[in-house]
Amino acid sequence: RRGATTDGDGDGDDRNGLARARREEMEANENASDSEQREAAAAARETAQEKRVRLAKAYLERLREEQAAEDTDEDDGEEEGKNLDSHTRLAARLMEDAQRKSGHQRASIADRTTATRAPARLWRGHKRAVTGVALAEDDRTAYSVSKDGSIFGWDIETEKRTKFPRTPEAVVDPTQGGGGPQAPPKCGAHVVSCCAVSGERNLLVTGGADKRVHVWDTRSMTHITAFAGHRGAITGLGFRHGTGQLFSCAEDRTVKVWSLDDMAYVDTLFGHQDRCIGLDTQRRERLVTVGADRSTRFWKVPEDSQLVLRPPEGGGPAESCAFTAHDHWITGSQDGTVAIWNTQRKRAAQTWENVHGFREIVAPKGFSDADADRAMAQRDAAQAACGMSASDDGGVGEMASWVSAVHVAKGTDLAASGAGDGAMRLWKTSHEGEPLVPLDCVPARGFVNSIQVASSGRFILAGMGQEPRLGRWGRDAGARNGVQLHQLSLADE
Repeated sequence: RRGATTDGDGDGDDRNGLARARREEMEANENASDSEQREAAAAARETAQEKRVRLAKAYLERLREEQAAEDTDEDDGEEEGKNLDSHTRLAARLMEDAQRKSGHQRASIADRTTATRAPARLWRGHKRAVTGVALAEDDRTAYSVSKDGSIFGWDIETEKRTKFPRTPEAVVDPTQGGGGPQAPPKCGAHVVSCCAVSGERNLLVTGGADKRVHVWDTRSMTHITAFAGHRGAITGLGFRHGTGQLFSCAEDRTVKVWSLDDMAYVDTLFGHQDRCIGLDTQRRERLVTVGADRSTRFWKVPEDSQLVLRPPEGGGPAESCAFTAHDHWITGSQDGTVAIWNTQRKRAAQTWENVHGFREIVAPKGFSDADADRAMAQRDAAQAACGMSASDDGGVGEMASWVSAVHVAKGTDLAASGAGDGAMRLWKTSHEGEPLVPLDCVPARGFVNSIQVASSGRFILAGMGQEPRLGRWGRDAGARNGVQLHQLSLADE
């Protein structure tokens, strides 16, 4: 009887303990819900100015933590001196970040960048040639489009693929325009040729044979609207850095300006005498375009002026372009030439001839024959790694030298170019725009229709295809359609 009484007391204690624990849990939940409600109410009462101040304080605190982590690696003897000018160093860090975002200062990472020996990763999903690749500002998400009309989003870390819905068919409404020359073709309207992304506004834009600029929401993957206005297939898209201003070029020889903040058409720029092939933008209201009329044009949009530059007699027309600085840019041509230009000269400031293809490379002034031989050895090694050579070009012929894609990593001196010869070339370019120094080559079998270099310098994304971006003039049956990722390594990592 005494043992039974003891057991009963133990059960009662257990029940009391459970009840006490439940009460404490309920009180904790009530306190948490009350604090959440108070935080939500405070956030609702927060004005725009107070939000900016809060975000600025959080940003400064993060910079202080980063600076403190860097200071722990320094000698103890210098610690006292560093603490004395902490505000000065913090101001210098803020100035450096602002100049880098505005393009006035660039990180020098090209000399420290080398191609890794790891094989490239190919992301499959597109059934036909990939025609465009766009990388978000944070280097975490990429988007790709293809001739089959498919649109994919890619997570760089996990390599997870997200498929967007098909582009809606353009409906011509006589009361709202978009008919006549602006009407989509009866065949092949599904082809998507280019894309651009604005991560700050969560917007993705695509363009192609249907003559429309399509705007997508990257969060919900829904189609927002479509802009009609071009009378030919759209060949290039680009956001002005840090803004909602969008530029588009097309085969109708025009460049159009759009405002995605207002979702409206702004202006049309005329000048090209033949179809416009591609464009690139920067932070200022400046852009550079290349066209089939063998001209490269530097546009000043507010002044409504343009600078027309042409290759020398016998030179091939430019196929691609990319800014290296505010007034300097590089171009890739059909004859395998990569050149750097500026607004102070009517001719290219520096030209590397036959740098893509299978012919002998001709170095510009200031470089020796040994530099050209080293560049050829790098190209030959990359071509051999993917099974291409002058005797076995995969059936692409002269199109192997068409430099269809160039790109400069934002805020850095690292650039890349690609053609159909099986070798993607890495370049170093200074802030002033010259000289242009070849660094290394990575193998890439097929037509490189689009290139994106990460601003961190850790990888390159290439849109690969068996066919060129804007036509079906050639085909490399040994290539595979998809998005190719090449890892790069930095010397200090």
